[in-house]
Amino acid sequence: MPAAEELLPPAPQPARVPEAPRSPAELAEEVGALLASGGDVTAFERALDGLVRHAHQDRDALLTALEPVLARRWWTKENHPHGPYADEYFSGSYGLVDAASGLDALLATLRGRIRTSTLRRAAEHGAAEHGCVHQALTRAFEARLWEVALHLRTRPLPFLLSTPTWSTGLLEPEVLVERLDAYRRLSARVAPADFAQALLRVRRSDRAAAGRAAERAAALGTAEGARLAAWLTAPAPVPAPRRTAGPRVLVEYDGTPQLRDGFPAAFGALGDPVSVARQRWYCYHGRNGMSEYWLALLPELPELVAARLLRDLSAGAVDDGRGAAAVLPRLAEADGAPGAAVHLGVAYGLGARHPEDRLAAVDALLVLAARGRLDTALLGTDLGELVRDGAVKPLRLAESVRTAASTGANATIWGVLRHTLPALLAGLGTGRAAHPSAGSGSAGRGRRVRRTVRRTGRVARSGPGGGPAGLLPAGDAGPAAADGTAGGGGGGRLTPSAAGTEQDEGSTKPANATNTPRRTFYSPVTKRS
Repeated sequence: MPAAEELLPPAPQPARVPEAPRSPAELAEEVGALLASGGDVTAFERALDGLVRHAHQDRDALLTALEPVLARRWWTKENHPHGPYADEYFSGSYGLVDAASGLDALLATLRGRIRTSTLRRAAEHGAAEHGCVHQALTRAFEARLWEVALHLRTRPLPFLLSTPTWSTGLLEPEVLVERLDAYRRLSARVAPADFAQALLRVRRSDRAAAGRAAERAAALGTAEGARLAAWLTAPAPVPAPRRTAGPRVLVEYDGTPQLRDGFPAAFGALGDPVSVARQRWYCYHGRNGMSEYWLALLPELPELVAARLLRDLSAGAVDDGRGAAAVLPRLAEADGAPGAAVHLGVAYGLGARHPEDRLAAVDALLVLAARGRLDTALLGTDLGELVRDGAVKPLRLAESVRTAASTGANATIWGVLRHTLPALLAGLGTGRAAHPSAGSGSAGRGRRVRRTVRRTGRVARSGPGGGPAGLLPAGDAGPAAADGTAGGGGGGRLTPSAAGTEQDEGSTKPANATNTPRRTFYSPVTKRS
């Protein structure tokens, strides 16, 4: 039987960050739009660099162009509850809660609403300590903004060294060398946080390009050039993960000395250990849309960001939370290699309570597969463990599997399921009870799996050694390859129409009904044999 063709979406490509707006009027228009309707990393970084450049070139012209925008901000109005206290508001514990409030703080600085002493204190001592797992990410993000604000007031920088080249946050090494050379020619002083962020963003994975850039950087004859050269030629950090046990599986990381040594304290904290026991997990940070900005802090180390987001991601499956999985496609698109934390995050997303979160997880799975970065054994084993422990409900997982397979990713789905099914079907022969959180009351896992098979129209297929190898649509002959890497028989596609009716706890919605459309930027699909 011929192996079925694998239909995968084309891997999304990062977009190049355009140069900053050339005129104050254009910049003011973009800043106003960003504050009114939000934006992404590209829009934010472009506006940030534009404010720095135009404040250096002609501060008065910039303020004149920004006046219509400034007049609408709450901190310019004396009758607003916080208007007279903008200084205390922005420098308090919840002042810079998101990217928009960061831009607001910079505009308030230009307008003179924040005292120089406040700016200096915030730039020197950093953000308020929250003690949560996101603390290192928020400190690094805020430290750069406070440093920029202080320079807007005291000594405007000619431009930012750390503005990324790509929408993922990645900075090309040759671009950074050129910027350092321009600083040298201008006799401009490098800002520590700006340079630290530039180092953490610079591409090192292309060793040949990094080596060439290192030679040019060393030839600049400056301290920053020498530091960049050493950083580009040093081995990349490889954090070692450690999984926790219990009903909520998480990933911890020991410290990463390469991210601490020689960096300002706010950025060195990114190299601190990620610990379940020592850090508070519940805070407001998970609800402020900052995940993609945090990923742009460490574009080649998505694992260190994902590990700090895992509790939020797990809440979608364990606590029926909503929205945290929206970051999963961004994690899958990151420049660095995905590891234990990224795959575990996708596993939680595939079992999330809300359809839009499951769709985001399917989206991430397809991106990883299209980029050749999906570890099917790791993801499948994670899913089996989460189902076994009750963190992921089989019916929710079945819907995610149907959605992913309906796109044509047959070999990918079989590759994952062959590592998931041993745990899913383990209770059939033994009658072992499921973890109490796996279903209503004390229903056994074997009964839940039989119910899943009945409702989804799938039967278990035995592998070469008699063990389970996959879930097949009823009447499907199954994959031709013994190792489960390709689907077969009618294309091997698990379609929503073949799925029957899924009844997750508290739901009577047909399994093929959905409230949220699938993302469409992965069409048209490409074929892989």
